Amino acid sequence: MSELRRLRYAVAVADELNFTRAAEKLGVSQQVLSEQVRRLEDELGLRIFDRTTRHVRLTSHGRPIVDEARAVVAAADALRDRARRLGAAQTGVVLLGYWRTVAFDTAPRLVSAVTESRPELRVEVREVPTRQLAQAVRDGDVDVALSRWAADTDQLFTHTLRRLRSGVIVRADDALAGRAEVALGDLAGHSLVMRRRDDSPARHDAIMAACAAAGVVPEIVTVRLPFDPLFTDVVEGRGVQIASESVRGALPGGLTWIPLTSGVLEEQVDLLWDPARSHPARDAFLDEARRWAGAQG
Repeated sequence: MSELRRLRYAVAVADELNFTRAAEKLGVSQQVLSEQVRRLEDELGLRIFDRTTRHVRLTSHGRPIVDEARAVVAAADALRDRARRLGAAQTGVVLLGYWRTVAFDTAPRLVSAVTESRPELRVEVREVPTRQLAQAVRDGDVDVALSRWAADTDQLFTHTLRRLRSGVIVRADDALAGRAEVALGDLAGHSLVMRRRDDSPARHDAIMAACAAAGVVPEIVTVRLPFDPLFTDVVEGRGVQIASESVRGALPGGLTWIPLTSGVLEEQVDLLWDPARSHPARDAFLDEARRWAGAQG
């Protein structure tokens, strides 16, 4: 694999146009890097780089060589990743992708239940933004995704794992705080703290449609952090926030969660996977996940 290593070294030098920085990026000495690039040039019979004490530049012949080398290195990395995923499928490793909003309750409970009942499975988790989860499954970056408000699920199988009631997070001194339930119409006069639409278009649009149906046109306040388990915007009085019941046990002092009436904006938590990929460990994970969900009622 020395040839591949030399191609990788040449690409790094072309990216940095500096042998010192390229060596630091690769974690090798500058002497080793220079020697390996020189050997590559000798093997090819042409100079890839013009070097002086002041600069490093690609030669006219070197530029297409580096373009080809970059493609070869990318293909080799993709092959290695695919081999790793195939190996993982046979050795009981499952890559589970989800975004932090399911980390309050569903994800930790699910992983704990699956690994307890199937100790031969090793579940590795990866944080993937909600809008990228489906594509991550299609690309094979994760084996299974745990998604709220799943969208763009073409070519994927989905299974609803849980249905969660939605409610409103308010400060304890808010006029709504003492109620057993609230309707969306009760939010008139309150600002509504929401994430950017790009973060979860399906959820954003569902909330806005439900508010319109209730005759409410809330002032939208955009969250200052993409993920804030302390709900700082609500704590500071910038508005109220709609969230699922999974957050109840994690709310900081001074905040309370009140359920919305009549199942408004009920939230689905779905499993997504690609049926075209053979993966015994993933299938075992899915079987256990379904059993766990069934036991939750």
